[in-house]
Amino acid sequence: MNRRRQWFTMAALGLSLGIGSSMGTSAVYAVDQTQLADELLLSIDDAVRLAMERSLDLRAAQHGLVEAQKRVSEEWGSVMPSITASASYARNISPAVSFVPARVFDATAPEGEFISLQFGADNSWQSALTMEQTLFNASVLVALRAAEKFEQLAVETVRGRSHEVATRVRILCYDLLLRTEEARLAQSSTERVQQALKETQAQCAAGMATSYDVLRLQVELANIEPIILRAVNGMKAARRQLAVELDLEVSSRLKLRSDEVLTDTMQLAAAVISIDSVDVLVRQSLADRSEIRQLKDTASLRKIQVRNEQADYLPTVSLFGSWDVQAQQNGGPQFFGDRNSRATSKIAGVRMELPLFTGLQRPSRIAQRKAVQRQAQTQLQVAQDRAAAEVHDLVEALNEAAARERGQRLAISHANQGYQITLARYRRGVGSRLEMTDAEVALRQSEFNHAQAAHDLLSTRVRLDFALGQVGPQDE
Repeated sequence: MNRRRQWFTMAALGLSLGIGSSMGTSAVYAVDQTQLADELLLSIDDAVRLAMERSLDLRAAQHGLVEAQKRVSEEWGSVMPSITASASYARNISPAVSFVPARVFDATAPEGEFISLQFGADNSWQSALTMEQTLFNASVLVALRAAEKFEQLAVETVRGRSHEVATRVRILCYDLLLRTEEARLAQSSTERVQQALKETQAQCAAGMATSYDVLRLQVELANIEPIILRAVNGMKAARRQLAVELDLEVSSRLKLRSDEVLTDTMQLAAAVISIDSVDVLVRQSLADRSEIRQLKDTASLRKIQVRNEQADYLPTVSLFGSWDVQAQQNGGPQFFGDRNSRATSKIAGVRMELPLFTGLQRPSRIAQRKAVQRQAQTQLQVAQDRAAAEVHDLVEALNEAAARERGQRLAISHANQGYQITLARYRRGVGSRLEMTDAEVALRQSEFNHAQAAHDLLSTRVRLDFALGQVGPQDE
């Protein structure tokens, strides 16, 4: 049973290292070269760049930008002249007849006598070419400005969405590295416990250790198994989420390169943000954060919409003209007849329209737009206050994570030194098995705590960059 449990531990550990290739060894890669050929090895920066190319979330925002650009083109069409051509043909199967008094043509005709007159020929042709050019329309000018502001908002939305995607991808990579580091640390702990178990079993056979010492080590080895399983499941979950962000169907193909190490945070942990620098960071957040920029653009757009409603009080002036051709003929249809049955007309003029009364609809619409504008300004103020508070919180969390990382790094050094001392004492027969077990547990916990602190430090740094609106290459 003990050998079976040890075998299960090593098998689960090997599976975890096979999934987390960033910490894998050459022995793991040599297991299946065909599978290795299908792997997608990425650094964290590579994963971010790939997400910028393949993310469906970002692609949806880009489609919104295309819509905004086409809306600007549509509004420019209102400024250009409109030209319309029309043509029609009618066949009078029974031409219309009107009756007029006979005295119109014959003064001697008796009173009450009428003569029927037919108006129109068998075939009737009509065509027209009309043109209208707006000379002044305040609503069109304001709508054009609103469309341009909407495009600007869509551009900022794409930028903000890219920041969100990049931040999520980086945090998922750090989660994957954390679970991989946990698997590596579990392997180291397993090797230490197995070595101690082997020595203790030999001592027990020689009568120098008790069966309780052997049982205690076996229990400790069994306690490591859930850590390995949790790390494996965590890596699978992080890899699935990362595959969604990268729009990849098979998540098992994703591998982080071996040079991506979670605990390489010594330089970042040494950088402490002073309290005096927080105000500078808050101003940077209010200026560069995409969410704040979007709300500012939204507030400006609402203001333009108020002006658009107010523009209805102003007159509209337009220039118009038309060229008409009419023709009628009897018998078989002949396209627009001949010169004797065809006539043309030309019209040109200026039109001005000024709505005088619309049933109090305009004041109501203006009041609605102003209410929406005040709502947008309130939302902007709330977002600015929350952004300032978030920057303060993240700076404090970053300094705390840096202090934890430094402390846990020192704790690992002390715990490892204590474990080596305890192990040497135990091998000389002057130390107890309990002391060595406690030292190994303290070392393992210190290593896990350091990995968690490094993960929190990197994740908090990424969240702070997102809060400041400076995520990285997406701003170029």
